[in-house]
Amino acid sequence: GMGGMGGMGGMGGRQRRQSGPQKGADLQLEVKIPFLTACFGGEEKVTIRREEICDTCEGTGTKPGSGPSTCRKCNGTGTVLQVMQTPFGVMQTQQICPACNGDGIDPSSLCSSCRGKGTKPSQQTVTVKVPAGCNNGNQLRLRGEGDKGPKKGPAGDLYIGVKVVPSPDFQREDFDIYTESEISVFDSILGTSIKVKTIDGDADIKVPAGTQPETRLRIRGRGVPKLGKPTERGDHYITIKVNVPRAGTLSKEDLAKVSELRDANS
Repeated sequence: GMGGMGGMGGMGGRQRRQSGPQKGADLQLEVKIPFLTACFGGEEKVTIRREEICDTCEGTGTKPGSGPSTCRKCNGTGTVLQVMQTPFGVMQTQQICPACNGDGIDPSSLCSSCRGKGTKPSQQTVTVKVPAGCNNGNQLRLRGEGDKGPKKGPAGDLYIGVKVVPSPDFQREDFDIYTESEISVFDSILGTSIKVKTIDGDADIKVPAGTQPETRLRIRGRGVPKLGKPTERGDHYITIKVNVPRAGTLSKEDLAKVSELRDANS
C-alpha cells in the first residue's frame, strides 16, 4: 500500500515567524516649504505619527521583569505538527502555532501595552534640514526618523517630498528668478533707474535709454543658490513693461509737445 507517505510532514520546513529584531518601516511625507527657505535653505519642523519604542517594556515586547517565556503548546518552535488520517495513510503537516501565532513566546509573557511588538504609535516633531536650492519634487531623506524597529530593531528612514509654496513676488524656474517692472513711455525713451525686489532685498537697476517693451534685463548671480553647490547661483531676469498713457490722461499742452516730436521724427 501507499502508507509509507506518512513522512511527508517535514517538507514544509520551519514556518516560524521572525520574532527577533526587525527594521522599522520607512515613512513618506509631503511637506510645504516656504519659498525663501527653499531658495536659501533652513529648518522646518514637521509633525509625524510613527512607531516609537514602548515605554512599558522598553522595546523588548515582554512584560517588564519577566523575560520571554517559551510557548508551551509548540515548545518555542512557532509551529505545531498536525497529524491527519487520509486515504493514503497518515499525513503530517506543519502549521503556525495558534497559541503564539508563530512567535514561539508564551502569550501571557507579552507586554500588554504594545502586545509584544516592542513599539507603539506616537506623534513626534522632527526638524527637517532644508538644503539651499531645493525645489518641487525633490526628496529629502532623514535617516533613522522612520518607524522604530520592532523588538529593538533599527529604525526606518523618513522621506520628505518637497512642495514649495509659491511666492506672490517671484517666479522661479530651476535656479533663475523672473519678475516684471513697469516704466513710463518717457522713461523708456530717456532711460531711468528703477528699484527691483530680489530674493536678497531691493536692488537699483539702470534701464538704458531706448529700452523697448518686453526687454529682459539680467542681474547676474541674484537667482537661487544651486542645489549641492550653494556658492553658485542662478540669475534674476526683469521683463520691462512700458506704460503708455491712456487717452485723456495727458494735458492739451503735453499732447501738443508729443505731436511736435512725432512730426519732427516722421
